[in-house]
Parts: sequence; structure tokens; C-alpha cells
Amino acid sequence: MKIKRLLSYVVLIIASIAALFPLYWMVSLSFQPSILAWSYPPSFIFIPTLENYVMVFIERGFTRWLLNSIIVTSGATALSIILGSLAAYALARFNIKGANNIAMWILSIRMFPPITVILPLYVLYSQWGLFDTHIGLILADCILLLPYAVWMLYGFFKEVPKELDEAAEIDGASKTSILFRVIIPVSRSGIVATAILCAIFSWNDFIFAFSLTSNFAKTLMVPISGFLGDYVWEWSAFYAAGTVAAVPMIILGITAQKYLARGMTFGILKGA
Repeated sequence: MKIKRLLSYVVLIIASIAALFPLYWMVSLSFQPSILAWSYPPSFIFIPTLENYVMVFIERGFTRWLLNSIIVTSGATALSIILGSLAAYALARFNIKGANNIAMWILSIRMFPPITVILPLYVLYSQWGLFDTHIGLILADCILLLPYAVWMLYGFFKEVPKELDEAAEIDGASKTSILFRVIIPVSRSGIVATAILCAIFSWNDFIFAFSLTSNFAKTLMVPISGFLGDYVWEWSAFYAAGTVAAVPMIILGITAQKYLARGMTFGILKGA
């Protein structure tokens, strides 16, 4: 039994190292002088430098792109959660025939490759003045986030006992009051978990940010790709930019870890 437990620890340690090593390697190279990025064998002992971060923020103006990413991610996540909550509540609580099938159909929209809607969106955005705007990119991201949010929240809302709704109705609560005073507070962990995953999807979006912006509203992922081209390979600056892009999502995940864990197990615990 001890040997089995020891082996399980060894496997977990190896898996953890394998999972964290790419992150370590990215952060490590971001603090190395650019000339060491091409060294072979790789240098594990070096004098850290901030020259790559100076290039990223001062020379390339990454502060602006970072702010754009925060604006777009926050807006797209908030809009998806608000609209997704309303749709999920209607499917979970109203007597809608084939609610499960409707929820599955909504989720199937998420399975379409984003490239299929780029050309129609580009034409519409050019005509409506939404091209290269924050609101335009937020709405585009919602195409990917909203189906996922509806599906996730539909599952969470279904697990809330209907007896709570009935008790609220006896006290004279309306459908809207039940949603905001009963369903949402009880499903808080699931909503936060959904919001975190939506934020990650929006933060990592490249195709919409690349195709529907030119300069003003483009997000971090677009300028990061500019460090590697046909004739220019700025590896150290590339890793510094990648570290800058990864830090906010890592902080978000750590900060909301308890909600994420509760949200992901919400349905299992209710069904137990």
C-alpha cells in the first residue's frame, strides 16, 4: 500500500513538472539577454535583465494593448454572463418544450470554426462603424462565449431545487426576483466558474482581434505574434510578451480558485 501511494506521488510530481516546465521556460527566457535565447545548450544560469520588458512596454507600447485586452475581456465576459443567465433561466425554469435540445443546439453554435463568420462580420462592421472598436470586438467575442455560458449556466440552474422557487413565489416574488434573489445567489460558484472560463477564452482570442481591428482596439495576442516573422525572430521579447499576457489569467485563476473548484463540482455534489 505504501509503495502504491509512493508511486502515485512520483507520477503526480512528474506530471506537475511536465505541466509547469513550459511556463518556467517562458518566464526564464523573458529575463535572459536576447543573445542567450539562441544559445545551445540552453543557459540555466544567467544574470536577469529587464531589457525585454522595456522593449515590450516602452518600444512596442504593450500597455495600450494590455488595456484593450482587459476592456474587451471584461466587457465580453460580463455581457455573456448577463445574457447567458437570462437564457439559461428561461430554459431551466419555464415550461419550454425540448429545452434540453434547445440548449444543445445553442452549444452546437460554439462548435463552428470562428473563421466562418469573419467575412460577414467584417462587411457588417465596416458598414456600421464597428470595425476596430472595443464594442465591436466585445460583440464578436460573445459569438463564442454566449453559447458556452448558456450551456454551463443551464446545467447549474437546473440543479437548484425548484422548492426554493415555490417558496419565493408564496412570498410574492416575481420571476425576475426569483432569478436575482434565489437562483443567482445559490449558483454563485457556478456563475463565477463560467465567467472565469469565458474570460480565458476571450483573453486568448486571436482570430477576431486580428481580423476585426487594425490599430486602435487590437488586443495583446495580435502584437505578440509580430515578434516572430519571416525575417525577425525576437525570442526573448516574445517570451516577455507571453509572460505579460499569461500573468493576468494566472492571477484571476488563483484569486477565484475556490469558486472555480466549487463551480466545477456543483452539479456532482447536487446529484450525489
